[in-house]
Amino acid sequence: MGHPLHPAMVHFPVAGWTAAAATDALFLALRDPLWWTLSRWLLAVGTVTALGAMTAGLMDLAALAPGGPAQRRALRHMYLMSCAWTVYAVDLLVRLLGAAGTPSALLAWVGLALSALGFVVLFAGTHVGAQLVYDLGVGQTERGRD
Repeated sequence: MGHPLHPAMVHFPVAGWTAAAATDALFLALRDPLWWTLSRWLLAVGTVTALGAMTAGLMDLAALAPGGPAQRRALRHMYLMSCAWTVYAVDLLVRLLGAAGTPSALLAWVGLALSALGFVVLFAGTHVGAQLVYDLGVGQTERGRD
């Protein structure tokens, strides 16, 4: 339909992963297992929905002019977001392999540390993605830029 799919899809993993860091902090503050369980589900939703967003992003990347400034920045965006996905996937795996119910204090802090690390990388990757759209106009039509 003439609109890039990738920007529409990225909201789901970004929201899930960002909320996971918040629910990790709430778990550590309140020690209510509900927040730990919710965090695990948010990580799972973010990690799975990111696969679709990454696939759409690869299709957008393939449409960029080779060697141009947009392609170089898109590759940087892809590398950062792939790193973020990996951190969150490890975070999810650690939680799934941990004991059911209330985690140990160590596991809770490891979960928060991984969520925080993932968020920092995610923030950097989304910043580069925003530069692609707002600075370089990737995915915008001439009419849309008027």
